[in-house]
Amino acid sequence: MVALDIDGTLLNSKGQVPAMHKKIIQMVQEKGVHVVLATGRYYMQATGIMNELNYNGILVSNDGAVTIDGRTKQILYENSFSINDIAHFVKMCRKVDVQFAVVTAFNYYGESVSKEHKENCKEHGIEYMYSDDVLKISEKVMKFSIMDITKIGGWQHLEPTSNIRLRVDGEFWKEYMSTKATKTNALKEIANSLNILPSEIIAIGDYYNDLDMIEYAGVGIAMGNAPEDLKEKADDVTRSNDEDGVYYSLKKYLV
Repeated sequence: MVALDIDGTLLNSKGQVPAMHKKIIQMVQEKGVHVVLATGRYYMQATGIMNELNYNGILVSNDGAVTIDGRTKQILYENSFSINDIAHFVKMCRKVDVQFAVVTAFNYYGESVSKEHKENCKEHGIEYMYSDDVLKISEKVMKFSIMDITKIGGWQHLEPTSNIRLRVDGEFWKEYMSTKATKTNALKEIANSLNILPSEIIAIGDYYNDLDMIEYAGVGIAMGNAPEDLKEKADDVTRSNDEDGVYYSLKKYLV
């Protein structure tokens, strides 16, 4: 099994899928190798890339919060939490008039949005959905973000419940996810279902949110554009994402 990060790995620095990366993915799939896309992107942000690759395999999205069958859109596994777990955050954000977003497997909800944030969502392929009360959402939550763009403050003292961790910890921008949401935990579920051992997995990534799967896999490969300390922890280092690094690494180990 091959697990590929998307940004900085599968995509080059222009946000494009190089022709050689498309070629090698097709080649290894034809050899019967399972290819999994493992990304920090939301499902809606990954569909264009999946379509370009003609890919209908498994997508690990939101850094392991949800695993989706690319063909059926069925949720296979999730590491999520209830909307009730973040009710105290929502109520405080409303009180001090700070923007927030509730991310589920397929949707991105908010109760208010600035022009700047709406444009930012559009730029990054996020379809913003207005909700008059997110606490009524029945879907499981994959991520909760607080975006205090105008630096109002007054909410930072709140603590998450024990099943939630901070993913991004800025003074005025914080993101919360399940403590179980990692790319590795998602890959473990997939591997177990396919009777694949960790030693039979190749994981390729370029940044710190890829480190856990790089260390978990039998062969963990860092891109040439990865930080030096991540490269030191990988089993191998390939070329950069602008030098067809995925192609050369998979050619080396699988072709």
